[in-house]
Amino acid sequence: MSIICLLLFIAFPIIGLPVYLGCYVFHSNKKGILYSLLIGVTLGFITYYFIPPHDYDLYRHQFIARYIHNLPFDRFLAYSKVTELEFLPLLYSYFISFTENYNLLQFFIVSLGYTLMFYMMYDYRKKTTISNLSFILVVIFNIFGFNALYFISGLYYYIAIILFSFAFYNEYTKKGNKFLSYFLYGLVLLIHDSMFFPVVILLIFKLFNNKLNVRSLGLCILIFGLSYYVISVLSSVINFELFTKVINLYNHYISNDYRMRKFYSGTIFIIEITKLLLILATIFMTKNKKPLSKENGFIILLAVSTLLMMPKSLVMIRFIMGVQLIGIVPLMNYYQKNKLTDIKLIMIAILCALGILYTLYFYRVFKDENFGNLKISDSIVTIWKKE
Repeated sequence: MSIICLLLFIAFPIIGLPVYLGCYVFHSNKKGILYSLLIGVTLGFITYYFIPPHDYDLYRHQFIARYIHNLPFDRFLAYSKVTELEFLPLLYSYFISFTENYNLLQFFIVSLGYTLMFYMMYDYRKKTTISNLSFILVVIFNIFGFNALYFISGLYYYIAIILFSFAFYNEYTKKGNKFLSYFLYGLVLLIHDSMFFPVVILLIFKLFNNKLNVRSLGLCILIFGLSYYVISVLSSVINFELFTKVINLYNHYISNDYRMRKFYSGTIFIIEITKLLLILATIFMTKNKKPLSKENGFIILLAVSTLLMMPKSLVMIRFIMGVQLIGIVPLMNYYQKNKLTDIKLIMIAILCALGILYTLYFYRVFKDENFGNLKISDSIVTIWKKE
């Protein structure tokens, strides 16, 4: 079956997407990494054709890539000191600019993001006894709950939070190479300044021996309830560039809060809060006499800190994406039991309602977006053409 999927991917990747998803759900025991990659790259292939409006971050990223094209490296370094874009995304844009195919900016990042998301679900499935039906519900939750349009538009915040979640999963759930996780924790700070917040929450979590307790929760409430003032004080007494960049970023979001409320209110707000409540519900309703798991403890800290920051700037609701990705673990733990209870049926109904709501939202949004000359019969090789 994997050979058929590979042939479909090369010839007609979009047509093959339902096949990859089917194989991912029903035949992923040995080939889950392959199917995760095929799904991720196919979704990246679709977004490759996306032509961003002028008010999208992606338009600005492509404009910067065109501007730095053919710049000598010393002039590029000089430019990197005066632009608002973080250095690592700027360096990535610099290398992409040599191809003169600026749609590759979103192709590689979206492909990586979705591949990692599907990989985490597949990998943790191997540790559970979850049924195919329950696994399908988890996959649907993560597909519908993932704000694809904002990922395509913004790129760098979303790939940063995905990498952070993957690093956390690798360290705490997979028990993988810790150096890889620590490397990624540092890397995400160079991708997007806002990652300062989950990294600080993780440091607090580690400070209290990776446990959720009164002290760790109290410190998060103190810091993030007064986050703006804490960072302002730190930036004034400690000459550390990161503090200054974070407070400038925070100021930007506060000053533009009217714009952020337009983006994150209404349907998106309902979806994000529903996701958060659903993940927290699975944590508190899972019957387990053992102490709260590390994943669950960190999720609660991240959720509380996010809710505390939202009144100051609604854009902080984006950190619920981290709750969702790390929440793959408690969600699958909750649904791995085959017995359906009334509560589980209610939560399934919420999942379905969330999916319908998100589908309607994306239909309304995407029907007005420009995907250029995308055809479902396109071959994967078309991404190498120059625009």
